[in-house]
Amino acid sequence: MTGNHAKAVLFMCDRLAASGLSVISANTDERADPQIFAQSDSGELAFYFVRADAPAPTPADRGRFLALAAKHAVSAYYAAVTLGASTPAAAVSRL
Repeated sequence: MTGNHAKAVLFMCDRLAASGLSVISANTDERADPQIFAQSDSGELAFYFVRADAPAPTPADRGRFLALAAKHAVSAYYAAVTLGASTPAAAVSRL
């Protein structure tokens, strides 16, 4: 669990928790989607699709992510995490 993908997922879990969301579950396996299932204070349930060093999902991934979220009636977010020598950063966008 020391790969970049796992680090990105753990970074996002910490970031989401720090912003007041409850992380219900997380999966560091990059072949499994979604990586994070979370709930906001307002009750919104959401899947977070996390990718390390990938600024945007491919069109095929975007379609797959949206279909999975729709199947479970939850919101979908894409989290592009940049892991560099300095502090990691994330850009989160609603799909």
